[in-house]
Amino acid sequence: MDTPTQADESAGIQFAMQMLKQVPRGNPAELETHITGVLIVFWGALWGSFGTEYARGFVEAQLRGMETNVPHETFVEPTVQ
Repeated sequence: MDTPTQADESAGIQFAMQMLKQVPRGNPAELETHITGVLIVFWGALWGSFGTEYARGFVEAQLRGMETNVPHETFVEPTVQ
């Protein structure tokens, strides 16, 4: 992973940890609502990063295959044995 990506991830984790420090104390209804919000933020960040990494890997693989002097797959008709 490159340095800018690592910096973005570190900033995201730091933000999430700051959110956890803001958890209200005492009232169970407020606590449940706050924790639900925190979980939604965490899951959103997690799924967003998975989608980004998958898409980046897919696109990079396609671009590598388009470079000159790169062997390509050969498609042949299946034979019955």
